[in-house]
Amino acid sequence: MDIVCERFTTSKLQKFEDLNSIATYGFRGEALASISHVAHVTITTKTADSKCAFKGSYVDGKLKEPVKPCAGNVGTQITVEDLFYNISTRRKALKSPSEEHSKIAEVVSRYAVHNCNVGFTLKKQGDNTADVRTAAKSSHVDNIRTIYGPSIAK
Repeated sequence: MDIVCERFTTSKLQKFEDLNSIATYGFRGEALASISHVAHVTITTKTADSKCAFKGSYVDGKLKEPVKPCAGNVGTQITVEDLFYNISTRRKALKSPSEEHSKIAEVVSRYAVHNCNVGFTLKKQGDNTADVRTAAKSSHVDNIRTIYGPSIAK
């Protein structure tokens, strides 16, 4: 957790040939470091054998303060807030928040339909209800029904 947003620290690749066997959509190498330089990133993670989860917040690839124990479910949750808060020209190029959120929801929905073993949750900042929520270990049809409705699932 101390170095997860530093450059090169999250890469699972040991050699060039490992590119042929990537089997997950996890953050790789530079991605998490890059995101932490243009947004506020919070990571909460808990292993199956841990008594509690741990939470850390990152700015510019560095941990803001020591990692703290907290309540949490098994797995890892990465929260990205205030995207491009420090790059005004890029922030100005974004469309309206609702239009950008719709684009993100479409991408997350597609990932959710095709990745039934992973649970997805997408919430708009400030909302209590999720726009996309699928259960882990569901079926493709279950996820289609949840996201697009029963008539499309048929």
